[in-house]
Amino acid sequence: MKALRFNALLKTTIWGGNEVTALKQLPHAPKNVGESWEISGVPGNETLVSEGEFKGKTLGQLIEQFGAKLVGHRNFSRYGTTFPLLIKFISAAEDLSIQVHPDDAMAQRMGHPYGKTEMWYIVRTEPGASLCSGFNADFSADGYTQSLADGSLMNHLSRHETHPGDCFFIPAGRIHSIGAGNFLVEIQQSSNDTFRVYDFDRTDSQGNKRELHVAQAREALDYKAYPEYRTNYTLRPNGLTPLVRCEQFTTRLYELTEAVKADYAFIDSFIILIAFEGEALLRYDEGEIKLCAGQTVMFPATTTGVEIIPGTQGFKALETFC
Repeated sequence: MKALRFNALLKTTIWGGNEVTALKQLPHAPKNVGESWEISGVPGNETLVSEGEFKGKTLGQLIEQFGAKLVGHRNFSRYGTTFPLLIKFISAAEDLSIQVHPDDAMAQRMGHPYGKTEMWYIVRTEPGASLCSGFNADFSADGYTQSLADGSLMNHLSRHETHPGDCFFIPAGRIHSIGAGNFLVEIQQSSNDTFRVYDFDRTDSQGNKRELHVAQAREALDYKAYPEYRTNYTLRPNGLTPLVRCEQFTTRLYELTEAVKADYAFIDSFIILIAFEGEALLRYDEGEIKLCAGQTVMFPATTTGVEIIPGTQGFKALETFC
């Protein structure tokens, strides 16, 4: 089975910037594109295969047809025909809302199959950019409620300056917000459940404030403070740099100026490559494919390996699988 490309879904948002359309070289795209859903099986927001014999197919349809050959035996057993990940580029011209996502148990109480654990890899930043992740000291549900009443919530959040190459793991339950001036890759569970806590009193073009979910967030939040929210890693140039490994996904980083061979023979999963700088030729069992910055490709679980040959300007990409 050949590698799959998908038509990304561009999402305009109240806080969206122009980095997504610039990276993808889409001069006629709408303004304020905050998100590009690169690969999605979320019902109602499914990306379609963009080329080849499966053009126009959804991931769900392909999983029904190919099962474990596409996603791997463990994923097929665990998730069935539901694709487990959602891949995005996010461009923030303004701060996103202060928010939190439910874990699997809470999501299932709501009638949804999965919660939302995610990670961010910072691609580009504007001077002074930052984000919020977690509390700066142990907090409580009562303290949370009081902070919303007296307007002090922001004083309790841990704020982090951001720079290209920064990585943040955001488990379900962690309060967070992407700040203005960040362009990043988000890898997350296949869920669209978000509880907004505070949205800076913004209004949309009709003068309406967005809905908040204060009570649900109170239940979902992890009130414990942690010593480190940024993911520390040591870059391995022309090698594979581990970033995040959790129950939901594994993500690694490529920064290449010379060719490497990625061995996938013992990975019982699909493999997704998300390119954010440069370009590369990818050679694998079924042929070869070119991948440029702003593009994403998915290799089926039957793929045993990929040779990644970077262009003259080098190549940077994230690799993720379950």
